[in-house]
Amino acid sequence: MAALVRGDWDAVRRVSTSRAKPLASEMCDLADAHGRVLASDVRSLIDLPAADVSAMDGWAVSGEGPWQVRGRLVNGTTPDGPLGAQEAIGIGTGGVVPAGATAIIRREHGDIIDGQLQWAPPTGVALSLKDVRPRGDEAHRGDVMVHAGARLDSMSIALAASTGHDELEVAIVPTIDLLVTGDEVDLSGRPVPGRVRDSVSPALTGMVRGAGGSVENVLAVPDDVEALAAQLLASTADIVITTGGTAVGEADHLHEALRRVRAEIIVDRVAVRPGGPTVLAILPDGRLVAGLPGNPLAAVVGFLAVVEPALRAMTLETERPNTRELLGTDLDRFDGGTRIVPFIRSDAGVVPTSWTGSSMLRGLASSDGLLVVRPGAATAGTSIETLPAVWRHA
Repeated sequence: MAALVRGDWDAVRRVSTSRAKPLASEMCDLADAHGRVLASDVRSLIDLPAADVSAMDGWAVSGEGPWQVRGRLVNGTTPDGPLGAQEAIGIGTGGVVPAGATAIIRREHGDIIDGQLQWAPPTGVALSLKDVRPRGDEAHRGDVMVHAGARLDSMSIALAASTGHDELEVAIVPTIDLLVTGDEVDLSGRPVPGRVRDSVSPALTGMVRGAGGSVENVLAVPDDVEALAAQLLASTADIVITTGGTAVGEADHLHEALRRVRAEIIVDRVAVRPGGPTVLAILPDGRLVAGLPGNPLAAVVGFLAVVEPALRAMTLETERPNTRELLGTDLDRFDGGTRIVPFIRSDAGVVPTSWTGSSMLRGLASSDGLLVVRPGAATAGTSIETLPAVWRHA
């Protein structure tokens, strides 16, 4: 297929989604499941609760009072038989209600006098079973509790545990190699004038985790086409991300390196600011190469354009609905494509941060997310699409 040259924001994300190959699945213990994407529905293995249980501490009683108390149910056990008429048995919250019970009396409404339970209810309170959670009140066996494609969080994992699961089927985590290009880039230490500290790979590492992937290697690659092509061939990751070298300057070697490894370019630049010089290619074995600009904010935008959609497609994660918020200020008109702008929330609505240049990370670090500003006018009080701060989901 012909490369999508200077494709618009939505078209590029669709292409990235469509060309990513879904990965296989594996079983995962609940303790390791946080952040993983479900490969199959989680169905309840039991009725929840599994029996009629008391919602209060007190007594289960049969008939009208007073009642002869025949002991207390120990939590975690089942009744040894039904209640007879005018009998009561102590019960704790979550205890199995014995057959024959006609009401639950709360502990604060009863007293035991000479072995009998006396009831002293507040005005208007009648004997009833309203403090019983019936069997299957929350779920029935076989009910879908969490749907395939969901990203597992602590509550969904807890729900799976409550319905009897010890492990879940999840998508295999896509692997990423980060190739940081540039003779001037240092991976550590304090850069001297003329040198630049790599800040892109730390930003992308968190974003990869937040989008469901795992960074396996971060490698510095000199501005040399042979070296870059060799690293592309050596990588076994599901996606190889390169930073820098995507434009057409003397030190920009990605396009030639892709040609040498016989990769097919499917996206060649995006109509977005910053992040326009973003490239997406497919290696002969079907794995992806994402070429991101070297400037930090531009690299983040390129990641959101081509890498994040691919990661979600690889794990079959359910697509998240777009979110919208009210714009708190007028934005300068721009008709050259989509703009991605870090924002913060204010009393007036969402507004750009103070640092929105393509080389700046400070605005991202202080932001609540990103504005997706479409071509044309964007005025205060209008609804505008936003993207979440993926780097905070790691």
